[in-house]
Amino acid sequence: MPKLSMPGAVIVGDAGGMVNLAALKGVHYAIKSGMLAAEAIYGALKRGESSFERYEEAVEESCIGPDLWEQRNTRQPFAKGLLLGGPVIGLMIATKGRFPGGRWSLHRNDIQPMFIGKTKDAYPRPDGKYTFDKLSSVFISGNATRDDAPNHIRVRRHVPRVIADTWRWMCPAGVYEIPEDAPEHGDVDVIVNYTNCVQCGAITAKGGRLTTPEGGDGPLYQQL
Repeated sequence: MPKLSMPGAVIVGDAGGMVNLAALKGVHYAIKSGMLAAEAIYGALKRGESSFERYEEAVEESCIGPDLWEQRNTRQPFAKGLLLGGPVIGLMIATKGRFPGGRWSLHRNDIQPMFIGKTKDAYPRPDGKYTFDKLSSVFISGNATRDDAPNHIRVRRHVPRVIADTWRWMCPAGVYEIPEDAPEHGDVDVIVNYTNCVQCGAITAKGGRLTTPEGGDGPLYQQL
């Protein structure tokens, strides 16, 4: 976890890395850390302080600290791939991070160079029977967000082509489009069809941010 407190603010839940990787759970940590944050903030204000370091101590001493300590080495073996990393992950889970031992370091995803592979060329074209294009899938999902709803996606529109292609391919709902006359290299202007968004969160992995949609209810799904 990163440092969870700073003057005037604290970090709770998923934002602080409070996720049990083995169980794929973290909602209870988010709730608990929110409770601890409220108590720490109230106590600090009552004492006339702006530092919330006691919140970090409370997190470590609660159920969150011991649980996440057991998962300290669960993520790192994934860097070795499925065949090599899979057995190691199993050992880490079984021994609660003790074996093969030590504190494994993490590699930074954000320093890895971006590239566009060639696997996209082998994708079968949608036949409308067994496979479907993205816009048809959005329609089937029942997303009925108004066309004039405020844009809830915070993303730069003028970006290098490699980033624009990444956004276009990873989005399951056809939110990001590249104009047909856009250059193959250099910067391009991305079209953002935000009303198609199904709130998958993929854009947050590479340069974007999702805010709360109008009304705070996300896509207005309806049954078809």
